[in-house]
Amino acid sequence: MKAIFRNFLVTLRRFRLASALNILGLSVAFAAFIVIMIQVRHEQTFDTCYKKSGRIYRVESTLIPTESNLSSRETYTAFCARPLIEMLLPSVPQVESYAIMYGGSSEIYAKYETEEGESRGIMIPVRKTSDGFTDVFTPEIIEGTAVSLSEPGKALLPESLARKMFGQTSPIDRIVTLPDGTFFIIGAVYKDFPENTSLVNDVKINLAEEYKNDWTDWALTLFVTLAPETSPEEAATQLTDFFGKTGMGKQMGFTHEVSFRLTPIEEIYYHHDISLDIAPKGNRMITNLLLSIALLIIAIASANFLNFSAALTPARIKSIQIRKILGESTAKLCFALIFEAVGICLLSFLLALCWVGGFGLLKNTDILLPAFFLAGTVGIVTGIYPAFYMTSFRPALILKGTFGMSPAGRKLRIVLTGFQFLISTGLITAAFFIWLQNRHMYSMESIMNNSRIATVTLDKEIMSGQGELLIEKLKSASSVSDVTSSDWPVGFLDYYLYTYSKSPEGEDIMYYFIPVSPNFTEVMGLDIIEGRSFDKTDKTSQEEKLILNELAARQFNVKPGDKFANGSQVIGIIRNFHFMNLRKKIEPMALSSKQDQNTTLQPTLYIHITGDTHTAVKQIKAGIAAIDPLYPVDVQFYDRQFEQTYQKERDTSAQITLFSLLAVIISLMGVFGLVTFETQYRRKEIGIRKIMGATVTEILIIFYKKFAWIVFACFLLAVPVVWYGVNKWLQAFTYRIPLYWWVFVLSLFIVMVITFVTVTLQSWRTATSNPVYSLKSE
Repeated sequence: MKAIFRNFLVTLRRFRLASALNILGLSVAFAAFIVIMIQVRHEQTFDTCYKKSGRIYRVESTLIPTESNLSSRETYTAFCARPLIEMLLPSVPQVESYAIMYGGSSEIYAKYETEEGESRGIMIPVRKTSDGFTDVFTPEIIEGTAVSLSEPGKALLPESLARKMFGQTSPIDRIVTLPDGTFFIIGAVYKDFPENTSLVNDVKINLAEEYKNDWTDWALTLFVTLAPETSPEEAATQLTDFFGKTGMGKQMGFTHEVSFRLTPIEEIYYHHDISLDIAPKGNRMITNLLLSIALLIIAIASANFLNFSAALTPARIKSIQIRKILGESTAKLCFALIFEAVGICLLSFLLALCWVGGFGLLKNTDILLPAFFLAGTVGIVTGIYPAFYMTSFRPALILKGTFGMSPAGRKLRIVLTGFQFLISTGLITAAFFIWLQNRHMYSMESIMNNSRIATVTLDKEIMSGQGELLIEKLKSASSVSDVTSSDWPVGFLDYYLYTYSKSPEGEDIMYYFIPVSPNFTEVMGLDIIEGRSFDKTDKTSQEEKLILNELAARQFNVKPGDKFANGSQVIGIIRNFHFMNLRKKIEPMALSSKQDQNTTLQPTLYIHITGDTHTAVKQIKAGIAAIDPLYPVDVQFYDRQFEQTYQKERDTSAQITLFSLLAVIISLMGVFGLVTFETQYRRKEIGIRKIMGATVTEILIIFYKKFAWIVFACFLLAVPVVWYGVNKWLQAFTYRIPLYWWVFVLSLFIVMVITFVTVTLQSWRTATSNPVYSLKSE
């Protein structure tokens, strides 16, 4: 073993260039693999951290009428009314525990006192839930007791928020006061849920008896834990049958059959066929694409390593045959060569750990063991073929020509290099399409991307009590031209409040509505294409006034002056705009004149700035401080919020682009090495050509032709695969780009240029050297 290890060190010193390129290429590949697997693991383990994972389900139904949706497919919703939930639960005896949660996590202005008695204001995320939350999701309680959630006036606080508010002081039994005069007592502190969960680390307040008899508020979500070995399909059937037998659908005015399904909580993250879903969403195709890229990068690096090993065969075969003549067995020689390959891979793995040390490696140590075994496997797989091939020849081969220029050696290197080009070309093309698709989304016309619009979220109590005074105070600021507001932040959410009614023709309709102040359309630059905008009298009118988007007006067949069955009157039509984020298609929507809705989010001010932004921010903060000096003012701008909304897509695009470039770089390392050895083998041929009058350009063209054919052939093989994959990926977007033909041509051009530059740099020295020295060395 000592001799084998010594020979391994001798080989590293003898073939320094090849060893350095191999270790560098493999280390980059292993580093990329580890980084990608950290991201993939984060996505694939979403909502799997709960003790009862595998038995937790979200109840979903088709309570939304299909007639009121643009799509004819069956549409499920995660929201329901509490009276209906209370009636349905007894129909499924297999339910062990359940949690009813209201709306989403809402930022609420709260006040509290520190240990020193200092009063402070803070925005805290709050969500109301039934006391079954602790039974279903079993949060780890750090301080206090979980049963405190069932006690009146008590709440659960996440650890991160507890430390932010009270530091290391115990927050148990401390009082937090809300602006409406109500308060809650901190009964327990729970350990934060991981980032990759649907549950926000917010304050959990007991839902108690709220909404128990309210059939108008359809904003509650039901999670259930089923008994072991219970079929979710069977439970869903029981719910559907019970709903049908009771005739509740007819009583509620539904003209379609209602069905239920139970979705495992682990699948919610990837489910997009559901309406009004507040849970975070991921893209399984993107996750699989990242995983594929990780494996492809390893495959490219392995092919590169194997290519180098094959190219080194002529230089090593003489010493190997001599060792055989001296009595060393073929098995021992094979083992030594495989040991070398494994050794290089493990050295590369250790170097890779240095590359990724700052990417949260310590938090993801469970990925290291699979990555370590992968490195060893790559070493064994890539070492087997060269080992057995180099030891398969008889010693007499020493007296014959080199293997390096034999047809077998040439074909092997061409196939391996072609494999690298195939993957690199495909990844570059895919990266271009992903970048273009994201750019297409960001450049779509919308009121959101406006750097002159500042937004501030305010407490409902402040707006209802001193909102008018505050708005007038802000309007008087030198850097502010106008101020408007809405009960919901427009442009960034996945869902909004919606309502059912009947059109003037008596058809069932559903539309989203956003209560806004009278000057909303003017400040936000919305285009009224028919009818009029709001005026101040609309806000105080007993009759709700609506401004519909084009889609709603066309779908409901209404015009200004028409009324819905709920008494609302349409006064205007606005051009369609993306009131939800760009991941969602434009749906029927109405701006409402009534800002007294029971919203779960805080009102948002939109402040149009004309002067210096820094001055405007100071004036905005000063204006709000004059109303409430403790209020934590957070001034944001639309363009920045826009970027933050799609940060995940930007990061994913950057990742894919980066790793695609890494794949190309690793491939070019293979080309670099291949050209190096190719020029060494053909030095005599090149010398003769130069003596016969060949120019440097003509000699370079010899190399260009060889690699041009390889790149072009690989491009033709990659095109159909990439076309299918990208087309499949684009289907997930509501607004998508076409499959531009020029992207494929551009990718080919880039790979060809980079390859030619690499070939030129490596073959220029041989092409310009004195042919006398080439012939003398032979």
